[in-house]
Amino acid sequence: MDIAAGNCEFINHIEANEKIAFDINGDAALFAKPDVRFIHDTFFNMGSYAIGEFEVVFASNIFEHLDSKEQVVSAMKLCYERLVPGGKLLVLQPNIKYTGGAYWDFIDHKTPLTDKSVVEAGLLCGFKAARVLPRFLPYTTRSRLPQHPAFVWLYLKTPPAWAVFGKQSFIVLEKPRE
Repeated sequence: MDIAAGNCEFINHIEANEKIAFDINGDAALFAKPDVRFIHDTFFNMGSYAIGEFEVVFASNIFEHLDSKEQVVSAMKLCYERLVPGGKLLVLQPNIKYTGGAYWDFIDHKTPLTDKSVVEAGLLCGFKAARVLPRFLPYTTRSRLPQHPAFVWLYLKTPPAWAVFGKQSFIVLEKPRE
C-alpha cells in the first residue's frame, strides 16, 4: 500500500498480489497501472481496511505535510494497525537536519522532521527501527543534477555520494512478530 501515491512512481514498479494507492489528488489515478487499485481519498480514511492485512506500507514525502507531530504519530499508528506481524513501513522523508531552511521552500511543508524524530514516532506506535539511512536521496528532483536512469543507478550504487547529496532519510520500521 502506498499512502500518498502521487504519480504512482513507487506502486507501479513493485510486485505484489494486491497493490493499493491512496492519494487525495484524483488526477493521480491517471498514472496508476491497471494492476493498482487507486483510492481517491486521504489515507486517514483507510480504517475500512482489515487490521493486519498488508506486508508493506510505503510513505514517501507525506509526513512533513501533516499539521503536527501528533498527526504523524496518528498516521503511523494507522499504518501499524494495517500491517501483518513482521510487516514494514518504508518511510522516505526530507530531513530538516540536512535541508536546513530549504525545507520550508515548499509552502505545504508544515511539520519539521529528522530521521531521529521519525524513528521516535515509530517507536511510540510499537515499531522497531530495522534500518535508518539519515542521508539517502537528494532533497528534490528539481535540480541541476542529471536525472538520466544511468546516473540514478550509479548514485544508488555509490553510498559515499549520499553523504554529499543526501537530504532525505530512508527509514524502515518493522512491526514486531509478537
